[in-house]
Amino acid sequence: MVAFEAEKQKILAQLADIFNRQNFLLLSSRALMAFGAPLHRLEANLIAMALNLDVEATFAVLPGIILITFGDEDTRSSETYVVRGMAGYDMYRLGRTNRTIRRVLKSRISVGQGVKNLERILATPPIYSWWMMLLDYVAISFFICPLFWNGSWQDAGVSAMLGLMVGLLQLLAGRFNNYANLFEVSSAFLVSFVAALLQNHVCFGTVSFAGIVMLLPGLALTTSIIEMASRNMISGTVRLVFALSRCFMLGYGISVGSMLGSRVLGLDTAVALMEGQIDSTTDVGNCRPGPSKFWWFMFLPVLSLAFNISISAHWRQWPFMMFSGCLAYTVSYFTSLSEAVSPLSPAIAAFAMGLFANVLASFYNHRSAVEPILGGVQLLVPGSLGLKTVLSFITSSGTSSGSFLYNIFATSLGVSVGLFLSGMCIFPNRRKRVGLMTF
Repeated sequence: MVAFEAEKQKILAQLADIFNRQNFLLLSSRALMAFGAPLHRLEANLIAMALNLDVEATFAVLPGIILITFGDEDTRSSETYVVRGMAGYDMYRLGRTNRTIRRVLKSRISVGQGVKNLERILATPPIYSWWMMLLDYVAISFFICPLFWNGSWQDAGVSAMLGLMVGLLQLLAGRFNNYANLFEVSSAFLVSFVAALLQNHVCFGTVSFAGIVMLLPGLALTTSIIEMASRNMISGTVRLVFALSRCFMLGYGISVGSMLGSRVLGLDTAVALMEGQIDSTTDVGNCRPGPSKFWWFMFLPVLSLAFNISISAHWRQWPFMMFSGCLAYTVSYFTSLSEAVSPLSPAIAAFAMGLFANVLASFYNHRSAVEPILGGVQLLVPGSLGLKTVLSFITSSGTSSGSFLYNIFATSLGVSVGLFLSGMCIFPNRRKRVGLMTF
């Protein structure tokens, strides 16, 4: 009888251990998807985790959903779980998730403790409050105006006001689901309407793009190209279609807003405003020269910090992410000055940024390369290219439409090639690195 009870307890302990490891994989996949782990690497990382934990499992990763099937060779049965969640960016909780996974895979903590840690991470609220994110909208619109589009101090002030308005609309969209479907169109409409009303005092194109810079789909476009280049066709195509659809919504809102704003002033210059923006001219509206480039030494780190806050990076993550962003922007700026190297500028900047991030991840095992790479990509990718393409379509400019469409894919593909090359140089055999998170 004693032997029977001992055998029973042994079997129960083995079953509990199996369920614990399966639960750890379920929570890990949910956390990685929700906090911004690269989707094109997620399936390979989950397979490596399952092999390390000695769990028979297969994975299918799609945008917003992960299918996990656990098999049992003895009974020849299987169970399929559907992990659903909204994909976003939270660098603080992604870093904590990565550290927990590494500690479990290296047997520094038990699987049961890892499950408790992941449950605690998933239950943790965002690190920044709503008013902090609202101020972040203001800061990004203010500093990006002179840095990216050579706006004047007056343009930067109006851009900050418009950024505040977009941030308030974002809070409204999060509270009311029905309005969320109109968020992009209404934000672009209001921003361009106000900019058109103030066209005698500010530069229309600069203020319009700086006001909605947080809505520009540059990061989504780049991520979609990276996923398609890595043979993840379903997720890459879905992201690409979503990004282009968002471009059309923003372009439609700007077109209607600028037209109504000009008509209110009794002017018929809406088409001129749009065409001027497409041609990247700076003489549409009352455009003044921007501040001295010496101010860029202050604007660039602050803008990088603001972008880091927008993806919920902890202050301990700021130094490496800010350095990565400043490095990417600096390399891109100087390489674009040369006509011979200019077409390769995005690839060279992404390679330098990825090299720094992957070297950092190789020396610090508790860090991932995702955080500094995302910190740099946000400053590197010109998200306004997608919007200019849409404005070209709206104004029936076929030549510029094709040109800007090519620039979208060329820039995003250049960033993808640079990131892939940097990863290949540092980790030529990725299979030797269990649980590695990078692009």
